[in-house]
Amino acid sequence: MIASRGTKPGAPLVSIVIPTYNRSELLRVSVESALAQTHPNVEIIVVDDGSTDGTAAAMAQYAGRVTYIQQANQGVVAARNAGFQASAGEYVTFLDDDDLALPDKIARQVQALAAHPRAGLVHCGYYFADQDGNYLSKVELLPEGDVLRELVCSNFVWVGAPLIRRRCLEQVGLFDRTVPGITADWEMWLRVALAGYPFACVQETLGVYRIQPDSMMADVSKLERGMFAVLDRVFSRPVLPAGVAVLKAQAYGEIHFWVSCRYYAAGRWDDARRNLAKALAECPQLSEGLAQRFCDDALSPRVGDPLQFIAGVLDHLPAAARDLGRCRLQMLARVHTGLALRSYGMGDVAGGRRQFAQALALDPARAQSTQDFARSLSHYAMHLPVGSPLQYVDTVLGNLPDQAQPLARVRPQVVSEVNIGCAFQDFAAGRRSLTVRRVLTALRHRPTWLKNRGVVSIFFKSLLGLMPQAQRLS
Repeated sequence: MIASRGTKPGAPLVSIVIPTYNRSELLRVSVESALAQTHPNVEIIVVDDGSTDGTAAAMAQYAGRVTYIQQANQGVVAARNAGFQASAGEYVTFLDDDDLALPDKIARQVQALAAHPRAGLVHCGYYFADQDGNYLSKVELLPEGDVLRELVCSNFVWVGAPLIRRRCLEQVGLFDRTVPGITADWEMWLRVALAGYPFACVQETLGVYRIQPDSMMADVSKLERGMFAVLDRVFSRPVLPAGVAVLKAQAYGEIHFWVSCRYYAAGRWDDARRNLAKALAECPQLSEGLAQRFCDDALSPRVGDPLQFIAGVLDHLPAAARDLGRCRLQMLARVHTGLALRSYGMGDVAGGRRQFAQALALDPARAQSTQDFARSLSHYAMHLPVGSPLQYVDTVLGNLPDQAQPLARVRPQVVSEVNIGCAFQDFAAGRRSLTVRRVLTALRHRPTWLKNRGVVSIFFKSLLGLMPQAQRLS
């Protein structure tokens, strides 16, 4: 094994395993991102799962820097396991051949594992990107600690995110080849959580998850089989931790809903209706926020045409959700609003104003829906890949179409919420002084944040962290 940047005494060896199949051009970018890691002791292992393109030739240029293993085509699960078996690192991470690790990812995660000795793995925030590498959105402030209750209802861990202790993998076992590769990572994270390992998380965007039209996720039938194979395995256990067994109906309902959205996006109406009906039967409370849920999914990075997605949903509802059809104009208006907010984030102010005007033409009442708009604006400020969330808020509110001007009065509320979101990010990154300033700014607009335990906790921990510095300066 060859370390990509040389070794440093005392620095733990980290193995980066990259399985690949017929993606030689994208593979180069992933390998380069692994080579660019600032952690000083990294080995990179590429497992070629029977590629028939120019992968071998592409990898020849990395001889001496990357370990290249070829095997007959057996699937991504076998490739990941082969990479682990060839590795020597104290910590291991699995990076798909179309994804990227940003330069400080491994270094930040090694620090996190050192600070959380009980954690089995540390995951992180990440960007969604399109097939050309353009950032679409970011995912941060993810669950950590005892995550089993959240994880059984949704796989919030990007496959390239976790840096895993080798002894943890050796205890729980490698990726299970009897589980479809498309969901084998989720099954693995669940096994780690079920084994009692806490999850640490670096609450910063440290990687890039690329959305590909030809990815495994595009095979929705295989996705459905895999998701429920994993759930069946979890809930067939004779003993589950307290509080998890009671989540069975919710977990199946949430996954049926998410799978229905993937079928709606693919235009497979019968399968979509079937899964939505099952979702509502398993978890009837899903019906209470169904319109909002579909609009949120329409605007997710996985949906190419959000308006067409909503039209497809409303034209192909199961009997249990027929009443949703009455909300067509409101749902389309909500999606136009989301598209407007995305346009502002991309610097297309004219496009944002145009989409906003279309939203109000469909549903004039949205001009008075300040709470709904404040929620959306705060969400996009924190999840779009914009340089400054607060500057983005000012851009949106300073460029609303005339008929939307009543919405500008949400500014104090949104500034407060965005400052709190930024405060949590700053706290996670160790920026204590900035955390204190953010919280104080948020409190000026909304003093009730003092009732929020999390806000109070990061505020006083940051103040205490600044005291030694103040004493040194005095």
